[in-house]
Amino acid sequence: MLAACQPGDVKPDPVLIHQSLVTTYTNKVLHSLESPNDSLVYTPGSFSLSIQRLTYQTTLEDGTPITASGIVYLPVSSGGAQLFPILGYQHPTAFSNAEVPSGYDYTQPDFSYPLYFATHGYIVACPDYVGYGDASSVAHPYENRASLAHATADMLRATNEWLQQQATPSWNGQVFLAGFSEGGYATLSAQQLIEQQYADQLPLTGTSCGSGPYAMASFFDYITHQTTSSPGVVNYLYVWQTVVYNKLYNGSKPLSYYFKSPYAEQLAVSLDNARSFTVSFDKICTDQFRADVRNPASTFGKALLDNDLTSRAVRSRTYLIHGDQDEVIPYFISQQTCSLMQQQGASQISLVTLKNQKHVPSEVLFMRRSLELFEALKK
Repeated sequence: MLAACQPGDVKPDPVLIHQSLVTTYTNKVLHSLESPNDSLVYTPGSFSLSIQRLTYQTTLEDGTPITASGIVYLPVSSGGAQLFPILGYQHPTAFSNAEVPSGYDYTQPDFSYPLYFATHGYIVACPDYVGYGDASSVAHPYENRASLAHATADMLRATNEWLQQQATPSWNGQVFLAGFSEGGYATLSAQQLIEQQYADQLPLTGTSCGSGPYAMASFFDYITHQTTSSPGVVNYLYVWQTVVYNKLYNGSKPLSYYFKSPYAEQLAVSLDNARSFTVSFDKICTDQFRADVRNPASTFGKALLDNDLTSRAVRSRTYLIHGDQDEVIPYFISQQTCSLMQQQGASQISLVTLKNQKHVPSEVLFMRRSLELFEALKK
């Protein structure tokens, strides 16, 4: 089992390795863009944007150093020097480098959620995560707490370091975090790490986590024992996470340990074959796998507990935003996380329910609600 993060385990500064200008968008260009969804009103105001690519040092889940990358959106006010909060934006599940911030085609200006926040006056720092960008030499450790937390926190530290090197100050001292789905899980993981180790460097003002599997033990108990209503890509995600945890936590068990025949044989050819499975995930799981999920002493049970965020209460203002009809990551996960953290003394955490919303349609509503909540806290 991997060691949990400890408050005294602080990596040395600096973390920034390199910065390069990707492009700039004038205010005229920003005004030419349109939101693809009527639920999200896009008003770029008087800003222009400078988009930078950073490389920085972070660590793998076992503490091994690795060079990672990310993108920073820096707003520039037409009225002269202005101070802005930093907002860490953690992207949802990505299947290729083209879907992470460093992989976007910035030569063709287009609307994006990081751009949405930036044009409302936030310095937006977007980590690619380990497994993508400059860290694509290793496989992405899907839904791994330690890797996501460090990649996110270190991206923020690198952004802060780069901002301090600039001749004109631009940071107002506030830090916000936001992310949806895997990004929501990455956000809460990073918040816990920042509050433990980097509170002085990165003073958190507000965090918004959307539809993430924070209560990991309960999440896996649900998907391995209950009928899930959305096969296809969702089965692929559940299989992917199972395989990652098996590898990271020294399970080294064959696919047939976790999955029944003929599914195990099909997955041995390619994990992508999970996308074609038309049955609920619980129907492809073996009885021994299902038992391990409910046994905290098993190798897989220990992996779930090490990636479960409910035992570490957060201190700063935190919003858990979740659709109550979510068919990918059930709504009760956020309910349970909020309740357990409140029982442990987290007085500034609250649950925000998106009524009658499933997983994918919730994303745009999450972005809009997060901005509204952050604007109320912004200096």
